[in-house]
Amino acid sequence: MDGAAQEVGKLRGNIKTALTKLEEEQKGLGAGSETGGGIESAAAQRELYVSWKRYLKGVSGKCGTFQDRLQKAGDHHYENDAAIESAFDRWDGLYKDTDPVGGESRGR
Repeated sequence: MDGAAQEVGKLRGNIKTALTKLEEEQKGLGAGSETGGGIESAAAQRELYVSWKRYLKGVSGKCGTFQDRLQKAGDHHYENDAAIESAFDRWDGLYKDTDPVGGESRGR
């Protein structure tokens, strides 16, 4: 399980890299900017950016929690199989899949 925990950690790192790149590419598209802050497509892009930022942060959080569970299970920090199962069962209470976004007119 240690190997799986490391791979989930790598995935989380990749997600954080993607989030950083997304934030870098967003610069200059803010409201009132010289590069299109008042253009309707820029407003739609900002809305999409906020949605993806929230989504990526949520996925990163899921990966962190999952990595921790795998690491603890692999390191035998849990006392028995029932405790391991209980830790993973609590996963559903912590993280629920988000509703799909996009494709909604939102009054436009």
